[in-house]
Amino acid sequence: MFKRKLMMLAGLAVAVVALGPASASANAGGTDRPFMGTVSGTVSLNVLTGAMTAHGEGVATHLGEYTAGLEGTATITPTGVFGSGTQTTVAANGDELTGTYTLATPGAPGVAHTTTIVTTATGGTGRFSDASGTLTSVVEVSPISFGGGVLVNSAEGTTTGQISY
Repeated sequence: MFKRKLMMLAGLAVAVVALGPASASANAGGTDRPFMGTVSGTVSLNVLTGAMTAHGEGVATHLGEYTAGLEGTATITPTGVFGSGTQTTVAANGDELTGTYTLATPGAPGVAHTTTIVTTATGGTGRFSDASGTLTSVVEVSPISFGGGVLVNSAEGTTTGQISY
């Protein structure tokens, strides 16, 4: 009986040592992790001022079901629409992943097109407080309405990349 208790305690001690510091240091030091997800939402572009906002939701690794918001500016040129700004993504548990983005859309606005958005993760809250990485979203965008100088589009796509936290 004494031997059995001693073996159980020894096994418990090994488990604590194996899981404690090793697990903590992986998150604290940041570990590169593959990222994959889907997104669906709307994008509004004021063609007079260049102000752009987007709101979406989806499911992604490391986030679960999430919501996302982008705010920035876009410039309409003869070769496409190009923009940049900030992005905040809220994970299922409330942790936030924040970053900056750039977008490029070949062709004129007002028609269905593919937009590529590259987000650089710069931090956040909770487990993402020291997050870094690059995520690329490829989004199919289709016009819904236009009025008062604001073009509203539906957007659906996928996101892939690497994040570290």
